[in-house]
Amino acid sequence: MPSLTSGDPVRVKKRKIYAPGDVVVVRRSDYWDAHRFLGYAPTARGMVVLTQADSALHPDVVSMPTAVVGRVECDVTLADRGGALGKYAKAIVRRVFGGRR
Repeated sequence: MPSLTSGDPVRVKKRKIYAPGDVVVVRRSDYWDAHRFLGYAPTARGMVVLTQADSALHPDVVSMPTAVVGRVECDVTLADRGGALGKYAKAIVRRVFGGRR
């Protein structure tokens, strides 16, 4: 997927579930992100959504599923999905073994 820059227009479609590697738009407190969806994780507050920018070293701050606006309509390759699954595994290990976020 070509890099998105702040303010780029995107087409977004709401889905019931998202797959690792999808690019999703997440509504934050004062801005919106279009980042790669990694997966879901259980917390004491319920399920949360894990996302990460392709160029980032660590996942974003977790979001509630209700903050996901939808999936960006773009091509997602098998490599994108595999990369997201690898980042998801790392994020879960960090969460389980006391890492940040």
